Amino acid sequence: MKAGQEGELRSSRPRILIADNEPSQARQAELALREAGYDCAIFPEPQQALAALDSERAPIIVADPGAFAMSASEFLSQVRARAPEAVLILLVPTPAAPRAASAIRQGAFDYLTKPLNRDELASVVGRALEIGGLRRENSLLHEQLAAARMAAAFIAESPRSRELAAAIRRAAPARSSVLVEGASGTGKELVAHMLHHWSNRAHGPFIRIPFKSLAAGEREAMPGRAASSAGAFAMICAWAERAAGGTLLLDEIGEATPEFQAALLRFIGEAARARGPRADEADAAQVRLVATTNRNLASEVAANRFRADLYFELNVIRLVLPPLSERREDILPLARHFLATLAAETGRSFTLTAAAESAMLAYPWPGNVRELEKAIERAVVMGTGDRISAEALGLGPARPEAPEAERPAAPERKSTQGEEIEVRSATLIAAVEETTAGDGASAEPAPEAAPSEPSGAGMLTEGTLQDCLDRAATIRVKAAIAAAGGNRVAAAGALGIDRATLYRLMRRLGL
Repeated sequence: MKAGQEGELRSSRPRILIADNEPSQARQAELALREAGYDCAIFPEPQQALAALDSERAPIIVADPGAFAMSASEFLSQVRARAPEAVLILLVPTPAAPRAASAIRQGAFDYLTKPLNRDELASVVGRALEIGGLRRENSLLHEQLAAARMAAAFIAESPRSRELAAAIRRAAPARSSVLVEGASGTGKELVAHMLHHWSNRAHGPFIRIPFKSLAAGEREAMPGRAASSAGAFAMICAWAERAAGGTLLLDEIGEATPEFQAALLRFIGEAARARGPRADEADAAQVRLVATTNRNLASEVAANRFRADLYFELNVIRLVLPPLSERREDILPLARHFLATLAAETGRSFTLTAAAESAMLAYPWPGNVRELEKAIERAVVMGTGDRISAEALGLGPARPEAPEAERPAAPERKSTQGEEIEVRSATLIAAVEETTAGDGASAEPAPEAAPSEPSGAGMLTEGTLQDCLDRAATIRVKAAIAAAGGNRVAAAGALGIDRATLYRLMRRLGL
């Protein structure tokens, strides 16, 4: 057999790691497992075996932690920290069997006593592989169902959402890398799931690499795992092997450290060379890369915080998710979808009041779809009835503590026939009559009052309806601010609106 064929055959066998510093026992285990058709590697030091879990996908590790002066529970916790899917089979002296039973309760698969029975070892390993395969198959089915549910949950009522859905449909069948940009909470991971679900890789796994949690500050809690580009490369290869034939999500790639950026670029280059001339046949063993970020990567490249060569590799297909405030037609359908999901979970039915719908349409949603989902969840959990009111939503200003100068300017709203008017005419007319009648106790102080402003009767008869409403709103807002001593939060409360709405109204009226 040629060397290349032998290596290919060996790589197709299940990989078993043996961690034992007793050479004779380790050799017996290796012989028994090789005879059973497994590929084995012996490690006389525990850290060597644990480090191997970072660089290769070994489904089973056979170890005697006592030989390394470690408890079985301690060794199991280190294995789980590095490779959650790995299966641990313990080798223990007969007196240590009770302690091994304790480790099994914590998650070890099984234990064997020394001296080893070779047939028993091969049988336990075979059973572990069978059960592990069933678990992975079950996990994959759950992933596929979750991806299908997420794809079905995509709401595309607004023109921009429809354009995005069409772009996702076009991009999904390709194997090209996709870069998904958008603010936090806009649904970038949902788009990644849709790309996976609508591709010919939907039967494969969907694996996520959380780069935000792998940032330098958080990696201090995981010593030795990615202290170098070599360590980062080994970790990415392990993730990619888990995602073989499916999609690898590079979540928040803008947070990737320089080590991970270099490792990703190396991985992409080696994967491209591995495809070779028979790309179609080899493609099933490859992964499709989808990267998401809430940063502008082009700006990050210009600031030398992100590698330009990696940016060009990932930015083959670029999808940009607009904030929820720019696709307002999606707000109510999304809210009803979240309500339907909660209704199915709770066995109740929910409806939105007209005031709640108006409040949601007026609110700027700085937290995007995620904030909308949590607002609906809060209203359902804290509410006492099945009708969701505006008060139950608890929508406050977008940035409660931010100075007015820092608030993003709202787009100007042009008055057209049939367009929603921010303050109802009946309320304003009543407010005008209240403000201009009697002794004017709640009116604006004399120095700020405009002498040319018409009195109540003229205000209600001169100009267009919008002019009348604007004049009425001006007087009522000024009076509320004056009565609150300049406190705009209190003034908004007196007017029955939130502070963000008050600011928008003041800007439009020139106050």
